[in-house]
Formats: sequence, structure tokens, C-alpha cells
Amino acid sequence: MNDPVVLIFFGLMIILGVVIFSTPSVLTFLLYRRLKTKGKTQKKIGIAIFSIITLAMILLVVKILISPSGFGPEYDTALIDQKIGGKLFCKSVYNADIHSWQFNVDYKYIPVNGDTIDMGSGGYYGREWNKDEQLIKLDNWLILKSGYIDGADKVILKNTVTDFTLIYNFDNQFIENDSLWRTKNIKSLLNYCCAETFIKNISGDKIRLSYKFRTDEKLTKKYDQRTITYKIDRITGQIKMTWIEE
Repeated sequence: MNDPVVLIFFGLMIILGVVIFSTPSVLTFLLYRRLKTKGKTQKKIGIAIFSIITLAMILLVVKILISPSGFGPEYDTALIDQKIGGKLFCKSVYNADIHSWQFNVDYKYIPVNGDTIDMGSGGYYGREWNKDEQLIKLDNWLILKSGYIDGADKVILKNTVTDFTLIYNFDNQFIENDSLWRTKNIKSLLNYCCAETFIKNISGDKIRLSYKFRTDEKLTKKYDQRTITYKIDRITGQIKMTWIEE
């Protein structure tokens, strides 16, 4: 906290907060000043409005400061029935700051018979997490879709025989480093905000995802999009990009 830039930033945020929350009271006080010149009845109305607005703003500030759903942390759990049998136990932690908010979710699979399996964790940045997530069974692999970073998903593969785990983070770097993508010579700006990679579905050994990417340096709203298919090796759990479609 000795960094002057950080101190200036927090100082400005405090000043901005004071201005925002005091503005309604200031405006109603000015209204009271105007009404009190109109007579006793108008003066009483002005006092009432000023008092109510000021009290409401004080209560709002107090609620924001003490509310667990403001900046967190806030905890939640979900027990999801799985189509493959058993249940998926999810434990989430919500946190926020002045820029964004996020959920970090831990997953554990509780099979009908056998020990609980740790399926790892995911992160949902600026979006809600899915409280009806379904595991996919592929031979000896359990497959779970989850969030990764802002604007991206991930896939977790857990081998139920060896307990070996594979994690694939589908960000733009992962996609555009693939040899198949490079052979297509698709115009994209890899290091420009804000690419999005979301999984559309997982069916059998196929993962289909939607990739939206920036195509113009100056036009910040200009994007292109591709649907990409990956195939999962049933033995090793390794994935390979097999198809790119517009």
C-alpha cells in the first residue's frame, strides 16, 4: 500500500463514492431550501423528503458494506444428479472487486458405488456457473466442462482406473497454436481484446466449441467466429483438432 499510484486510485474511488451517495441528499436539501420560502406546509414537505432520502442513502451504504453479496466471499453448494448415475457435488466461492466478479467452483463426483472422485475446479469470471453440469462417460474417462478464465471454458478428464487427470484450457492461445488452425491462414489478432471460447457441446469423443476472435486493430467491435471440433483419444485422453467450420 506504499505505492503512490495505488493510494491515489483508492483516494479517487473514495471521493467518487462520496459524490455518488451524497448527491441525492444534496439535491433534496436544495429542494428543501426552495420549499421553505413557500410557506410552513411546503417547508415540512421539504424536511420530510430530505430526511427520508438521507436516511435511505445511509441505509444503502451500510447494506453495501455489510452485505456478503457485495464484494464477497459468499459460499454456495449444489448437489447435481448425474445422467450417468451418482451425483456431482459442487462448492462455489463468490468474490468481487470494483472491476469484476467471479465464482471459483470445486467439483467432486459421488458415484453410486465406490469412492468420491475429485474432479478439480473451474472459474467463472463475470458470469454465473452452471448448476446443472453433467459429466460425460467415455470408456475409462470422466469428462467435465467448466469455466476457465474470462471468456473461456475448460475441459477436465479424469481416468477412473489410474486417477490420472488431464486439463485442457481452451483460450485463444491454445486454439491458434494448433497445427490445423495455422494451416488455414485465418486472419485473427491473437493479442487483442476480447476473444471468447465457449464449449457448445460434448458428445461421445467429440468436443465442439465456438471461438470468437478480433480481426481489426482499430474497429474494436469487429469479430469473426469459427466452430471447432476436437476428438478425444479414448486410450490416452489426448485431444486433437479435427475440423474448423465458419
